[in-house]
Amino acid sequence: MQPADMPVVLDIQSQCYPPEMNEPEALYRERLTASAGWTWVAVNEMGVCAYLFGYRSPLGKITPLGAPFAPQHDAYNLYLHDLAVSPRVAGLGVAGALVRHALACAMAAGLSHSSLVSVQGSREFWQRQGYTVVSALAATQTEALASYPGPAFYMVNSLDKALAASLASAGQARHV
Repeated sequence: MQPADMPVVLDIQSQCYPPEMNEPEALYRERLTASAGWTWVAVNEMGVCAYLFGYRSPLGKITPLGAPFAPQHDAYNLYLHDLAVSPRVAGLGVAGALVRHALACAMAAGLSHSSLVSVQGSREFWQRQGYTVVSALAATQTEALASYPGPAFYMVNSLDKALAASLASAGQARHV
């Protein structure tokens, strides 16, 4: 992801999330800078069609909705904060391809886990990507989780050799 992608990224955000979950452009730009190397876009012949924001964070730490990222560059966990796919490419496997690419990058960097907050009924999608719900959270993290409207679940994926084989056979992020 590059700063020039931001107008399309914000447009995709507004198409995919209700207004109360839309985060401001200044925050997105700050996140892009803070998480350099851990943000991606998918591109097809019409341009950017999906995006994924991630950053290295301690396992068990949840970023509240609307809060800036606080990357910990020596952490062994890739926190995926925001995945959104334009409705024009929905159902084409773009989300899964971006996630597989992010996890492959995490494994190549020696990270052992990935975590996220599942929102908008996406828990089953994330379970198919290897994530499991973690219910036992510190009180401060439960409060952070409550910043997301609707049912929200903190989920973790342990990155291991079995996942590496799965990622290799499924391929990396693809041009759609």
